[in-house]
Amino acid sequence: MKYWIERWSQLRKKELISYPDKFPIHETYTAICSYEELKSGFDRLHEIFTHCYEDILSDPAGMILPVYDMNEYDYFSREARSSREESYKYAKIFYVLGYAGELLSNSELRMEANKLKEQCKTLKITNIGSYLEILRNYGIVTDGLTNGRLKSGRDIIISSPDNKNVITVLHILAAKAHKTNRFHDFCRLNYKLFESNWDTIEYGGDVDYVSDLFPSRQDRETARLIHEELIRRNYCYNFQDWNEGPQIRYYKKESDRNRNTNADFWITSIDTEFKLYFRIKNMDQVLAYMKQCPQSVIDNFMNSDNGCANRISGTCASGISYELNGKTIWRCGCCNPNFQATPGIQDYLYYINAVDMAGNKKKPAIPVI
Repeated sequence: MKYWIERWSQLRKKELISYPDKFPIHETYTAICSYEELKSGFDRLHEIFTHCYEDILSDPAGMILPVYDMNEYDYFSREARSSREESYKYAKIFYVLGYAGELLSNSELRMEANKLKEQCKTLKITNIGSYLEILRNYGIVTDGLTNGRLKSGRDIIISSPDNKNVITVLHILAAKAHKTNRFHDFCRLNYKLFESNWDTIEYGGDVDYVSDLFPSRQDRETARLIHEELIRRNYCYNFQDWNEGPQIRYYKKESDRNRNTNADFWITSIDTEFKLYFRIKNMDQVLAYMKQCPQSVIDNFMNSDNGCANRISGTCASGISYELNGKTIWRCGCCNPNFQATPGIQDYLYYINAVDMAGNKKKPAIPVI
């Protein structure tokens, strides 16, 4: 992998949500065409998105996307940030075509050229004609362009001759996501957009905000159990986003949640993989409990890290140190909670108990020698 656009497009592909063979589709949409036709269109649209991201990975310049070398520009550079946003380019194009167009009875989309220009501008899409030409490679055909460009006053027609249901599904998902402010659900082709009518969303306000991205069914179930247990213990939470994926942060106090500080737990999606972050301030309160834990849990507490520059300078206020099984462990907590794990259903409670047992008071760290 050489270019930043490849790294972020790879993640966009991984974020396409896996879906079951059968899932609910609201009667609002089956009134347009049959369940089988909608499922067929959805299957094909998922394939189109997948192939599109694969083509970006193999030929980003040919897909008219920026090629900034990862060895030349670091993670925090303007070029890397630009590439991250550009990785949504084709999803944005499908999105604007789907919601800006009028669905015709023959399963084509019609829109006036000026309206399409206006909507593209709001999403920072330029040179739309060139991208529409590339979409022909995926069976999406545009009629009404003049020398490859939009001409004011003309109608643009979008069709999919190989499978007309693709256009119907594209319109339903894009229009539903646009009405309910769920752009990222559209980018991920979240099949749950079909569950309710045009104006209603009945998912994503819980742990599924993150866990829908996990490919593992066990990870989704473990995340649900952790969320329910933390709510039972009176934690409050909010939703966050990283570059690598969404997360939920859990707080003991509403005042901490309101200030977005001192979260005890994070359920995160890191490149669609489940990771539980948790914060412990005083391991002395936990070491006796460690003896009751499975070895897999103990192993997660045996790993030391180097800490940050503040540790070397002696000004670190977030790191902790402790002795476990004859080893001195250091865990930095400056940027993220100081521990992380991918727990299973059989051991997630040990981590929650350890955090609650440790309390809020921090023990002074062992000085660096």
